[in-house]
Amino acid sequence: MRFLVDGMLGGLARWLRILGYEVRYDASAKDNDLLTIAVEDNMVLLTRDRELHQRAVAKKIVSSLVVGETEEERLAQMASSFGVRLETNMAETRCPECGASLMEKSKSDLADKVPEESFKLYNQFWKCSNQTCGKVYWVGSHWKRIRQTLEEAMRLARLEQ
Repeated sequence: MRFLVDGMLGGLARWLRILGYEVRYDASAKDNDLLTIAVEDNMVLLTRDRELHQRAVAKKIVSSLVVGETEEERLAQMASSFGVRLETNMAETRCPECGASLMEKSKSDLADKVPEESFKLYNQFWKCSNQTCGKVYWVGSHWKRIRQTLEEAMRLARLEQ
C-alpha cells in the first residue's frame, strides 16, 4: 500500500515510513495537485482536511479523513482502516525524512557520520540510500519511545474493532 499524505500530517508520514510503507509527503502541495498525484500514482490520500477528503471521495479516490489528535490515535486509525502493521522491521523501514530505502552499513564505514557515544554503544547502522539525504540510523535508546508509541497504537486499534 502506498500513501499520499497532506501537509498537516508530516508526523504520520514519518511513522508510516518507519513501518516500511511508501509515503509521498510534500507540505507545500496544493489540494488539486494531491488529487492528481493520488490518481496518477494510485496512492491512498490521507488528510485532515474534510473538504479535500470529500473532493477525493467524489472523484472515487481512496482517501481517509484522519481524525486522531495524537500519533498513537492516527496510527491506530491506519491499522483499523488499512491493515497497517504496527511493527518495525529494519529490513523494510524507510528513511523517515525522505522515504528512500535504508541500507545496512558496516560500523567502520560510518565512523565520521555517527555521534561518538552512539558509535561506541551500538553496532548496527543503516544509511539512507538517497544521496542528497544520506541520514544514518541505529536502534538506540529512542527505540524505547518508538515501541511505546506503537504498543499504544496497537491497544487503541484493538479498542476500535
